[in-house]
Amino acid sequence: MRHSLFSQRLDRGVFAAYFVGGIGPVAAFTWLVQRYVLPFHATDDSARAGWIAACISLGVLSLALFLALRVITRRALERMQADNRRLSVMLAASRELAGDTHLEATLALAADHLAALLPDVAIGVLFSRTPEKPLELILQRGEPAGRWWEEHLESRRTLAADAVAAGAASAGDAGDRAPVALPVGVPGAGQGAVLLAGRAEAVWPEALAAATTLVGMANAALRRGDLEDAQRNFFAHVTELLVGALDAHVVEREGHALGVARLANRLGHALGLEAQQIERLHFAAMLHDIGLLKFDQSRHRDPRALRLHPSVGARMLARIRLWEPISPIVQSHHEWWDGSGYPDGKSGDAIPLEARIVALADAVDAMRRPRVNRPGPLTPGQIAEEVERGRGTQFDPALADAFLALYERGELGL
Repeated sequence: MRHSLFSQRLDRGVFAAYFVGGIGPVAAFTWLVQRYVLPFHATDDSARAGWIAACISLGVLSLALFLALRVITRRALERMQADNRRLSVMLAASRELAGDTHLEATLALAADHLAALLPDVAIGVLFSRTPEKPLELILQRGEPAGRWWEEHLESRRTLAADAVAAGAASAGDAGDRAPVALPVGVPGAGQGAVLLAGRAEAVWPEALAAATTLVGMANAALRRGDLEDAQRNFFAHVTELLVGALDAHVVEREGHALGVARLANRLGHALGLEAQQIERLHFAAMLHDIGLLKFDQSRHRDPRALRLHPSVGARMLARIRLWEPISPIVQSHHEWWDGSGYPDGKSGDAIPLEARIVALADAVDAMRRPRVNRPGPLTPGQIAEEVERGRGTQFDPALADAFLALYERGELGL
């Protein structure tokens, strides 16, 4: 910010206010003194000198008030700009940290935003994934960098360890760039501290409070990511348990769910589906026949039971919030592209894409297995012929083409 006298909008605004509230009244007072008072004291030199001195003093006082107002206004504006910049950084950090729960990415985002928040402060992240290992410098931002951190690593490591142990901010000696350590991480997934090292005036209370809040956001993102990992781990194992129970319950079905999931995943990647869609597709493929658990083994070849099991399985999964998104896929995995499938008779794009993929993978895996009505499994070439034959009737033409392209390249592992 330049410090010229009248070159900035702020200066012009302050001068306009000063002119209206200060120069105008002073000028009017001086004119009145000159017009009416001084002629009245034409023969009294001391009185005339007193009035002239009063006018000059008033003008000087008015100018001093203007300069003081200008300094106060400038400082208030600088403080407001700093507050706005911190607020902007905090909002950006909140938005980005809310969308990323991966540990390394979260720590890097936090360090980047801290560097924007505290441009005159050296920032380092000391971290360890296991409590047995010492904290190591994994990220650094700002100046000084490199060698300065290496020279002071042991003292910084001790300060960071103190912050981790206390679960709260820990301050170092006033000298040596006055370091502050803020704990970051999740027990069990990794812990460490964010170190701020700078001149005392660079880490003033408002900025340090904002930095503490930002690191708190990073911790919240890491805890959310750890919880999501735990949930995924739990449901992956529950899925395996359910599939194991289903394999034991349904005759000639062992390995079917895993086979369908592998084929569905290959098709999903070939189609360029996003990671979230692939994950949803995988769980739907693993659990597509879960409704059969509700039927006695004697009914597994009963056409009526077979037509009911997609809806039964969909209702079972819809009650579990994390599996609710795959319920429509399970509901529609026996629908045909031409509308002749079951249970709802949907056709074309009305069938969810993931359900069309599971339907194709389900049919292909069934062809690879012995059936009551045929002596043995079909060969890969025969399976490709069946998929070509069902293109546009049983199967989505685009999916059939993608399957056949993978088959031609030998990427299906049939």
